[in-house]
Amino acid sequence: MHSNTPPSLPAESLKRTAVKTVATVALTVLLIVLMRGGLTALPWLDHVTGGQVGKSVLQFLAVDGVAQKQQWVAIALMLVCFVVAVGSVKLAERLLRRS
Repeated sequence: MHSNTPPSLPAESLKRTAVKTVATVALTVLLIVLMRGGLTALPWLDHVTGGQVGKSVLQFLAVDGVAQKQQWVAIALMLVCFVVAVGSVKLAERLLRRS
């Protein structure tokens, strides 16, 4: 006799989900902080190398000072960090299951 109601989630599954969520959020924040730090280092990199790559990247991200475009660029960069964090957590989970 099978019931149509799904089984309740065991405590271990809830714990694993909570850990993965916290890890994803923490990794996303860390990636954003690292990206911001990397962007602030671009002028120094140009100074050391004598190039203009850092300046070009910063000009691209500034999108001519248009606030709405800057917001879209910021949102896109945060989403990239989030997607990388999700992928990293999933990869770590697979590696931990194998061991």
